[in-house]
Amino acid sequence: MVVAWAVDLLLGFGLAGLAVALIVAAVGAGVAYWKSDSIALAMSHARPADPTAHARLHNLVEGLCIAAGLPKPRIYVIEDDAPNAFATGRNPRHAAVAVTTGLMDKLTRIELEGVLAHELSHIKNYDILVSTLAVTLVGVVALLADFSLRFLWWGGPRHRDDSRAGGGGPVAALAIVGFLLLLVAPLVAKLMQATISRRREALADVSGVALTRYPPGLISALEKLKDDTTVVHSSSRATAHLWVESPLARTPEEGRLSRLNRLFDTHPPLEERIQALKEL
Repeated sequence: MVVAWAVDLLLGFGLAGLAVALIVAAVGAGVAYWKSDSIALAMSHARPADPTAHARLHNLVEGLCIAAGLPKPRIYVIEDDAPNAFATGRNPRHAAVAVTTGLMDKLTRIELEGVLAHELSHIKNYDILVSTLAVTLVGVVALLADFSLRFLWWGGPRHRDDSRAGGGGPVAALAIVGFLLLLVAPLVAKLMQATISRRREALADVSGVALTRYPPGLISALEKLKDDTTVVHSSSRATAHLWVESPLARTPEEGRLSRLNRLFDTHPPLEERIQALKEL
């Protein structure tokens, strides 16, 4: 709301501008709520997991769902050497779990069960819905800020009657504040998203261990993920918070922009997550 107020103050659209902003936000939220799983799966190039070719994967998910009292989610496979997985969807009845081929190849059955329990915990705790809302809100803030700054760059509103504000004074000062707010709003929104995601990842680790009743399984899996330097090729910043570990490059050896990725890291360090599980 503060960002919308800043946009309206700078561009002088009045109530009509706020109404349009609310409509755009509502449409964006609706699309994100109903189609977030399809969008995330398409962006990751996931395909449905064949029950015969991936019988072990289906068997593990079915067993964990029975233990957790969850309906079985749709299961997808991503052709990628990097070991990783994510869950998405708006609720347990409309959820999906996607795993990479690298995860199935590099992890033992017990380790894979620990990762799947982590992802199913995201579904049970409704983390997938929280993450979707976080992405939506961050996206709306970023779009509003980007549109407003571009609009001002190309001359701004020419219909405003500055005489009503006396050509300066308090309104001019507020306009400066609004402009500064638009500059920092995307950064603040991204940091809020990272904070929400970090808390949810830690909760899913504990919930996943409670589901399997075997902490060493997930601990061993996270240790393997920590030692692996491959990154998911089909990942993006928009879906990075969904994965069991950050799919983006975090060290110079893994790829470019590693320093920027660490600045907006959506996951707690794997060392901290492993240590927390060892203390259970």
